Amino acid sequence: MRLAKQKKKSIICLESLWDQDLESHRRLSMGPIMELVSKLNEVKLILLSCNTKEELRYNLVKIKRRSGYGILYFAFHGSPGEIQLDEGSIDLETLAGFMGRGFANWVVHFGTCSTIDTDRERIANFLDSTRISMIAGYKKDVIWTDSAALDLLFLTWLQRYKNMRALWKKFKKTYSGLISNTGFNVIPR
Repeated sequence: MRLAKQKKKSIICLESLWDQDLESHRRLSMGPIMELVSKLNEVKLILLSCNTKEELRYNLVKIKRRSGYGILYFAFHGSPGEIQLDEGSIDLETLAGFMGRGFANWVVHFGTCSTIDTDRERIANFLDSTRISMIAGYKKDVIWTDSAALDLLFLTWLQRYKNMRALWKKFKKTYSGLISNTGFNVIPR
């Protein structure tokens, strides 16, 4: 196994509201999970809110080519081939246009229900147009706690490996039950 000892992949997490409850003591957020991953792995973390198409576009432009970062995590509701914002959905093609090639060689993880449950050609086009190294996400509607647990594990494992195919092979074997239940999948470029 080729471990990534020197090259840590810091994380940028873009997140929308999970529901309309704005009171912080009841509001769900991936922030605490991302902070735990950051602390456990001694990597930097940027957590930004995106509830509109304009916010999403603005934040992606602002964080493109950010030095020392290598993981872009989308924490949104989703549907096949789309992420959901408060005002509507953004399809993979539009998202790829917003990203451009500013995230080349990064890992993009959709912490969203069903976003990568779309035809192979759309995923291949997303990978080709953005030049990211790997896309990860869920092909099913998932229970929030199940996906949060799997995301914690996956984002931690990403810090250990240089070879993404080797990572996926070992991760699949280790967490096969949780992967099967959630429809988690990884597609390297």
